[in-house]
Formats: sequence, structure tokens, C-alpha cells
Amino acid sequence: MRAKFLGILTATVIVFAGLAAPNLSNSASAATSYTVTFDANGGSGVMGKQTLPTKGKALSANKFVRDTHRFIGWSLTKTGPVRYYNSSVVKPKSKLTLYAQWKPTVKTPMLAGHTVGKLLWSDSFTGKAGGLIDQTNWTARYCGHEADNGGGTCHNNEKQWYIPEAIRLDGTTQGNAVITSKKVTGTPANSGPCMNPPCSFTSGRFDTQKKVSFQYGYIEARIKMPAGGGNWPAFWALGDAMSEVSWPRAGEIDIAEQGGNLPMRNSAAVHFSVNEFGGGHRYIWGQEVNQANYQSDFHTYGLAWLPGRMEFYVDRELFWTVTPTNVQGYWSFDKPFFLILNNAVQGSAGFGGNYSGWAESKTEIDYVHAWQLNGQGSVVKKK
Repeated sequence: MRAKFLGILTATVIVFAGLAAPNLSNSASAATSYTVTFDANGGSGVMGKQTLPTKGKALSANKFVRDTHRFIGWSLTKTGPVRYYNSSVVKPKSKLTLYAQWKPTVKTPMLAGHTVGKLLWSDSFTGKAGGLIDQTNWTARYCGHEADNGGGTCHNNEKQWYIPEAIRLDGTTQGNAVITSKKVTGTPANSGPCMNPPCSFTSGRFDTQKKVSFQYGYIEARIKMPAGGGNWPAFWALGDAMSEVSWPRAGEIDIAEQGGNLPMRNSAAVHFSVNEFGGGHRYIWGQEVNQANYQSDFHTYGLAWLPGRMEFYVDRELFWTVTPTNVQGYWSFDKPFFLILNNAVQGSAGFGGNYSGWAESKTEIDYVHAWQLNGQGSVVKKK
């Protein structure tokens, strides 16, 4: 009986050993290579996964891009130090996700009395001639008074149709978004509604509503303004709450607003309600005059925005300050806002003066940037 029992036990051990052996072999085989995944980490573009042998192989060359930044290498976490450089040889010991690391190429501005910090967001409008603006940042608008249409467009007896075709990249080395405004004699194709008939111009307006929100910091655009009476270009912002509480309770910040009949004048304004519940519309404004011809070249227009304070700049020189003291109404300016760029056209006696007979005008926008200011500032990209 004892001999028989030992024979059965021996056979059982052999069977178990036979089952275990293939697993050991598979494990050894899997360890010869691992998959590497690439993350753009704020950039854009496509890079496929790469399989690297454990003995080592060069990483695929970086294919991601990021506006106003240059690629400096790969890290193991989103905010970690650079571990590998472009096309470095890597000997993986496990699966890896590598995160692109970027260095801003935009020079940080100097503002007297302030510390301008890291670049939070930017669009430099680079791309092929005739290309579209970045639709993850901006929406090109038609005319329409609905709050979700960029806060509502084509008020103030304006005589333009807003059409997306009026907004295109120019493809230059500098890179500009260009709003081309034209005098027309009939209703253009794809025009949308004319809110103040008769309309006799086409133009463009685009904004970041429900795509990118801004609260505090230093926000700046570099723009060459359009020439000719009737043009009414602006770089401005409306409160994110437009869709809930409407204008003027949501607040309006006009960072730069110009009339085509006054090339030597730049103005800024803020619009607000009398109290938190409405009570009517009020506004105050400031201006800079006879310092430059804003239609003959590019100039910078900036907002230094802090809790309870807004400062307005041209070419990084302060010309006007707004606080709750001089607003004397409902202060809605400590909440998120979205940005707007447009050129409206009024036929006569409007902000831009009388139409002066031009066939075409151009508003050229080099960039829009947002930095931290005195440690304050946030940008939220929603899509």
C-alpha cells in the first residue's frame, strides 16, 4: 500500500510542474519589449505608440507642436523634469507614458509696479494663408442678439453682416488673424441675418465664449487697426454670466475700442448695471490721444486685471485705472470673462464716424496672450 501511494503522489507532482512551465516561458518573452505612449501635454498633433526593446532604441522624433512654445524634451509626469530628449535612446523596464515639456518663446512683458508671471494662454494665429482661426479657442459669429451668440452681436445700428469667411489667417511669418471688412451692394451668400437693415458691409467677429474663460492676470493683444471712417474695431470681454443674467449685469470690459475716423485716439470703457439686480446701464471710459497713429502699424493693448482693480494699457503704458470707487455701480469684474475681437461698421454718425468711401478695410491681429500678474490669474479651457 505504501509503494502505491508514493507512486500516485509522484505522478501528481509531475502534472503540476508541467502546467507551470509554459507560464514561466511566456513571462520571459513579454519582458523583451514595452510600449511607449506619447502625451502632447498642452500641445497638439498626433504621435502613435512606439514599441521599444528592453535592450534600447531611439524614441520617435517629436511631432507635437504648441503655439508660442518650443519642445524641450520628455518627462515621466505632466510637470516633472525632462528625462529624455528628442530621439534619445531609451531602455524601458515597463510600459511608459512620456509627457512633452515646453518652454515659452514669448518674452514676458514689463509693467511698472507689477510682476508679470508665467504665460497662461496664447494664440499667435500662425498657419497657412487662408486658414481658419483655432476653433478650439474661438467661434466666428453671425449677427444675432441671443446671449449664447457671443453675448449677442450686431447691436447699435450697425450695418454689417458678420460672416465667418471674413476672418482668415494671413500665412505670414509673424502670423496674423485678419478681419476683412467690405462694402457690398447685395446680400452675400452665407450672410445670416441683417439686424439693422439695410446692411451694406460684411465683416467679422470671433470670441472665446464657452471655450476659454479668463479671470485676472495681464491680457494683451497686438493689433493693427483698420483705416477709414465707419470702422469700429474692438478688443473686449463680456462676463461668462451673459447667458444667465444678461447685459449689463454680467459686465463688459472694452480693453481697446477705436473709431476709424480718429486714427490718433484709443479708448477703453467698462459697462455695468446700477446694482446686482439690474436697475439700468451705466458706463465710464478713458482714452489715450495723439500718441500714435493706431492704423499705420501694430500696437499692443493690455488689461492688468486684479481683484477690485483694472488697469488699461497701450504699448504697455498705463493710461486709465478702474476700481469700485469710480464705477459707483454693481462691480461684476471679479468673475470669469470671455474675449472678443471684431470690427463693426456703422454707416453714419456712429462710434467710427461717417463712412468715408473705402471698399475694403483690414483689422490685423498678431496675437492674444494671457499671463499671471502679481501671482493672480487663471485661464480655463472648456473644450
